[in-house]
Amino acid sequence: MILAGLIAAAGLLFLLFKFGMRRIINYDIYVDLLVTTLLMFLLAGTFSGMMAALFAGLVVSVLLFLMKRTMRHESFGMIKTDKFPYRKFGWRVHEPQGVAS
Repeated sequence: MILAGLIAAAGLLFLLFKFGMRRIINYDIYVDLLVTTLLMFLLAGTFSGMMAALFAGLVVSVLLFLMKRTMRHESFGMIKTDKFPYRKFGWRVHEPQGVAS
């Protein structure tokens, strides 16, 4: 059950790394809810499947929390520029928040 949870979490984390983790970890709460709900839906049917899904959700949640506090990350939003049109949409870089904030 724990091994199944670790394998499921690792598989989904590798998929998130392909999307670009610096952009994903800014939206960690939404990604955490999506991953946990998806795993609970996919592994439903047995008690051990649900426990593996919840354990995988816990692993993903903890790793996203730690990455957001230790890695530089990006968010999509409005950026001010010196040239016309003076504002544009793009990725803004944020420094890590630190573990002891």
